[in-house]
Amino acid sequence: MHKRAVFISVLIAILLPVAVYLRVWDYYAVNIAKWDDHVLKRTLLDYLQVKNLGELIGVLSVQHNEHRIFLTRLAAICDYAYFGQLDYKHLMFFGNLLLLSVIFLWWRLLRHNGKSLFALVPVALLWPTLANWENMYWGMASIQNFGVVTLTLATLYWCLKGPWSYLAAGLVTAALAAFSSGNGLLALPIASALLFLSREPKKGAVTLAATLLTFVLYFYTYVKPDYNPESRAGAWMLFKGYMAFIGSFAEVFPVKGRQDTSVVFGVILFLVSISIVSTTTFRLLRNQYKEHYLKVTDAFCLGVMLFILATAAIVVWGRAGFGLEVLLTSRYKIYSFLLLINAYLFIVIPIRGSFYHPYVSGVAVLCLLFNVFSYHYYLVDAYNLRKFMITSYFNQVYDNKELNPFTADTTEAHGLVAKPALFYERFLPLIQNLTNGKTTGNLQPQVNSIAGNTKVIVDEHRIKVENESDPSQRLQDSGVYLLLSNARRYYLVPTFRERNRNRKQLFFKQQYFARGFHSEHPFDGLELDPGRYGYGLVLQKGDSTGIMMYKDSLSIPEYAAGVRIKTNW
Repeated sequence: MHKRAVFISVLIAILLPVAVYLRVWDYYAVNIAKWDDHVLKRTLLDYLQVKNLGELIGVLSVQHNEHRIFLTRLAAICDYAYFGQLDYKHLMFFGNLLLLSVIFLWWRLLRHNGKSLFALVPVALLWPTLANWENMYWGMASIQNFGVVTLTLATLYWCLKGPWSYLAAGLVTAALAAFSSGNGLLALPIASALLFLSREPKKGAVTLAATLLTFVLYFYTYVKPDYNPESRAGAWMLFKGYMAFIGSFAEVFPVKGRQDTSVVFGVILFLVSISIVSTTTFRLLRNQYKEHYLKVTDAFCLGVMLFILATAAIVVWGRAGFGLEVLLTSRYKIYSFLLLINAYLFIVIPIRGSFYHPYVSGVAVLCLLFNVFSYHYYLVDAYNLRKFMITSYFNQVYDNKELNPFTADTTEAHGLVAKPALFYERFLPLIQNLTNGKTTGNLQPQVNSIAGNTKVIVDEHRIKVENESDPSQRLQDSGVYLLLSNARRYYLVPTFRERNRNRKQLFFKQQYFARGFHSEHPFDGLELDPGRYGYGLVLQKGDSTGIMMYKDSLSIPEYAAGVRIKTNW
């Protein structure tokens, strides 16, 4: 009975972080295309013209920037075929399931090495957190960036496991990894090298042949894209960028100097990685394993390390010239966490005896603290991203004074994507009857009070909103928006919140946001026409709304549009 109670407690400790992660994802996810997501409409149009399997494979594997997003396109087509319309939130959900499935793979590895379920608790606390917010809430990136990690780990695990049937499965996942994200091309060469190092030359030769075939198929029609600007960085910036990339998990720590903190922990992790790489390589060369699974574990840990270090080198080489901030972006943090967990597995698996439970317990406490830090720190990013997404969507679809959606969208793709239900649909009738100096809605006193402490400023290039006093801590869609109105149409502009730097208020009073809000938007970013604009504030609190229009107006001057990065959608 005692063992069953312990098992249930451990299982809850593993499943609870997963449940929290999915709940937070569902709270902020919205069915709106972000940037590259728009290319999936072209995929669906091409899919509807497909006549045979060969054409379908061509549609799935067509190049997108420097990648071939096979798995993302396949998920989009399946979602459209089943539901009748594409829902980007479904793509996000699938991508997050790919992330969570890695926990099961690590459990298999731990179990085959004689470890109890308890050893998985630190992994469940560290792996699914809000630190992954950008991939969590972006359909294409969710499948691509989470998927390539999951597929590469599955490739290494299955190729090394032993039976030829697992090797065949590994070759399939390797091909999917390669054709789903550019760094997935690393999976097969690493697996091949590990098989030769593990003294399995036949499997190594088969994997090497599959590597050559995959590279030929990938680059046969490959065209170097010109969508991304060139990045140039010196040796010092490359070094700092590399260390920041692999130590980016530490950005969440409640200390000053998050970039320097990431670099310091990156150096530590890099030294740990080099130690693991050299140790496992030496052991594999000696080949004095008493059990087959010990060799599989060593080769797997080595392969994961090589994949992370090589991916870091590729990303840093191409992005370091844009600054450390780019390398600390949420999209790349998955590799820093993967490095941490791989190091943990390498250490915990050999532990036996009385030290095992205290060690896992200590690591679990540290991971729990990190989990709490992560949700407190990155909640602001998830909140701001949602506001950006829903206001961008408003400005795309309500392009007329009558606020009729999609009047300008007469393309074939118009009905392919499911339309999201958004909070501002309820107050659209209030806007049309609103004039300068008037207030409407059921939050009139509150919005008037906030407007009195808010500055709206226009200069030669941008429009800015500044407020330093609003104490609101409401989440999701609640907050303040700037409303612009000219003779042709309306614009809804987001305002953003900053993190609360007061640790006492943040952790003990759950005050995630600093007082006030702000925004700064270039005219060409909003695609504003020069001329006179009425302007006001929209206050949203749950299902309640207050809208106040200022008495005066703003003048948007003639401006030169900035250089835009070329896109393929």
